[in-house]
Amino acid sequence: MAFSSSTFLSDIVLFIRNDLRTNITDPISSKRNSREKFVMTAYPSRTVQYPIITVKNVGMNIVNRLGMQSEGVWQSVVIEVRVWARNEKERDELTQEVFEQFRTNQFGTGSSTDFELHDFNLLSAVPIDEDGEEGIKSRVMEYEYKIVIDS
Repeated sequence: MAFSSSTFLSDIVLFIRNDLRTNITDPISSKRNSREKFVMTAYPSRTVQYPIITVKNVGMNIVNRLGMQSEGVWQSVVIEVRVWARNEKERDELTQEVFEQFRTNQFGTGSSTDFELHDFNLLSAVPIDEDGEEGIKSRVMEYEYKIVIDS
């Protein structure tokens, strides 16, 4: 599937969110309110029950043009995936699950989930913890994918 130049940023974020919703196990699914989501595209404005995962686009740039007679480009997109958890163990386990999902399910390899996201790369994984034993533990991961954008 080729991306539309007018919607590719939101399409990629929604695709990644849906992939994580489908493939990452919510540790408290039996306790979570049915109106709450485990994986979201933004941090919610209302109170949440941890753990949660948020997905958003944080950057992009053009890597190469596809040729002299083409308006298509080979583009880099950086996606932030943040795991918010109740403790360090839960944070680390969910971080590992997210990484393994991306590492073992490369998009654009001709599989049934082919979405033409290429060259998976983990750019960083930084822990950001609130102070104290009860503070929320999180890890911000930045993943880079390359995509082809045709006009």
